[in-house]
Amino acid sequence: MMLLSGVGSFLLFTCLDIQISAENVEELSEDFLTPYTKQHGSHLNHRQIRECQPAHYNGIPHEVIPSNTSAVLEPLIKRFIRKVGNRYVKGHYSIVSDPLRTISILEPKQVGGCELKIRETVANSATQRNCLLAINAGFFNTHTGACLGNLVSDGRKVHDSGGLQNTHFGITKNGSIFTGYLAEEEIQNGPGDFQQLVTGVGWILRNGQSFVNFSKYLECEDTEETGTVEKFVNVISARTVVGHDKEGRVVIVQIDGKTFYDG
Repeated sequence: MMLLSGVGSFLLFTCLDIQISAENVEELSEDFLTPYTKQHGSHLNHRQIRECQPAHYNGIPHEVIPSNTSAVLEPLIKRFIRKVGNRYVKGHYSIVSDPLRTISILEPKQVGGCELKIRETVANSATQRNCLLAINAGFFNTHTGACLGNLVSDGRKVHDSGGLQNTHFGITKNGSIFTGYLAEEEIQNGPGDFQQLVTGVGWILRNGQSFVNFSKYLECEDTEETGTVEKFVNVISARTVVGHDKEGRVVIVQIDGKTFYDG
């Protein structure tokens, strides 16, 4: 998954639940982008990532904005078809208000699903909260089923990345939206300020400007099963992106597609 921030900000995931749901590999076709198989995260530490930020970000490796607290609780979901170059792209986008009340990062199948290395479909995992919208989020080891990255579910720390750096999407306990990189100590001893948190790959848009090329430099170069981060970012495939708009609403964009198929 990748991240965006601001027109907001956006992150790219291969697929967000509003779940940390590891798909049952037996039910998957061969058409999916696989996550890390070696080190999950950047080869840089948090201090290096902070110091490497472009000057106009003043060394701040993340963005935090107040969320929209509109009383509209059901997500707005719209399908679209757009022409990009000489081909058409199909997908849908969802706009979610008041994320502190409406969004949960759920473990696969049940509480404790990550520790048990359970592999479960999004549809089945979504029944934990009777989700109106559920998408796959976060990465897992395709060989063992283990969840990867920093994960916080409903205020409970599920998994600690051990300080490895990748971009994150989160909802803080005061309802703000978090996008970007964070230090290990922020969740090492518990969920910290986060009510929900999930790790992705790639920060696409930051404050309305492209950040993807800089993000490729910050994040790990050679540890994905699919190939390098460069290949992961550029390969044609189904995609899911999560972020927020300038009004503080969470935006989820899902693109239909098939890996390597330019049709």
